Amino acid sequence: METAVHFGAGKIGRGFIAELLHDTGYRVVFVDVVDALVDLINKDHEYYLFQIENNYKEKKIDNIEALSSIKEPEKVIAEINQAKVVTTSVMATNLPKIAPVLAKGLKSRVGQGKEKVVVMACENAMHGTDILVKAMIDSGEITQAELDEVGVYPNTAVDRMVFDGEHNGHKGIDIGVNYELAIEKDKLINPDDEPIKGAEYTSDLDRHLQRKIYMINCGHAISAYIGYANGKDIVQDVLNDPELVKEVRAAVMESAAALEKEYGFSHESLVDYCENMFIKRFGNPKTHDEGARVGREPIRKISYNDRIMGPANMCEKYGLDNSALLKGVAYALHFYNKDDAQAVELQNYIKENGVEAAVEKYVGLKPSDRMFKVIVDDYNAIKVNR
Repeated sequence: METAVHFGAGKIGRGFIAELLHDTGYRVVFVDVVDALVDLINKDHEYYLFQIENNYKEKKIDNIEALSSIKEPEKVIAEINQAKVVTTSVMATNLPKIAPVLAKGLKSRVGQGKEKVVVMACENAMHGTDILVKAMIDSGEITQAELDEVGVYPNTAVDRMVFDGEHNGHKGIDIGVNYELAIEKDKLINPDDEPIKGAEYTSDLDRHLQRKIYMINCGHAISAYIGYANGKDIVQDVLNDPELVKEVRAAVMESAAALEKEYGFSHESLVDYCENMFIKRFGNPKTHDEGARVGREPIRKISYNDRIMGPANMCEKYGLDNSALLKGVAYALHFYNKDDAQAVELQNYIKENGVEAAVEKYVGLKPSDRMFKVIVDDYNAIKVNR
């Protein structure tokens, strides 16, 4: 049985990437820094997934073990030396932290004549694998030439709903049936290879990444911000409110119209993506998505090229309506959570300097921009029901 090494034993790691690795036929070795997760996996060498839409149908994931990258780095390096695939789901900001031990593992393959290993960062970020490769080089443990000798490094686009779950006496992870794992096929050893079954292989990953970020991430965040203003703290309550879901859908479909122009998606495929990959999936009443979590870090999420302003700018480029997206930014400017440093900073700045200054500073628009006035007017018109 061939080995896949996966960095990150959290919900996405166990509930998404490792499931596909398991179903492909790999023995899966998790690498994590949290002793409790490592011990949990090594206790039974199996865990359970529960399919939300299928009445929490149970699925066992076995042929697994876990290593601590802090306590067992030599064992991690040895597993990477033998692996066919290495994947990550540690959050993009943590990629530099895992880069040194991964680089050492890959370096150990230099000169051994092994088949190249496929290394993929499966993160909620644009070009996550490129970020990981740069972090490995910056670590000083390996050179670009050595990386090229021992591996290939496709970027990915990832999306799946995962939650902690417990059913039938088993603790595990609740998972959505629908998911997306898109992989850059032109960076594989052979473009026809499929190192992970159940993934989609594409020559144009950016269109998949932007569709996901500009529709799902965008709609998810706007749902949280609309919910906050309307006294609804759970995203599912927003998406099941007939009036509020209209606002969310309008924003997502404005993004869709821009993506249709930019990348040539069919209108029908984007309507289906909106309804089935976003509205129905995230509106499922069996799920429980807290708006405080979904809306966290609003400064990042309203920045000029992120999930809301990115598609708004694309709409502007093509002369398309972006009024619902801009209203989404206005809702975000009202968002507050005392435990969220960015939300606190944003509200303090607005209180001290006014919303106009906040739009200029955080959204990146000038007072002369058309969108600037729309956002400010929308902000002033919104009545927060808290």
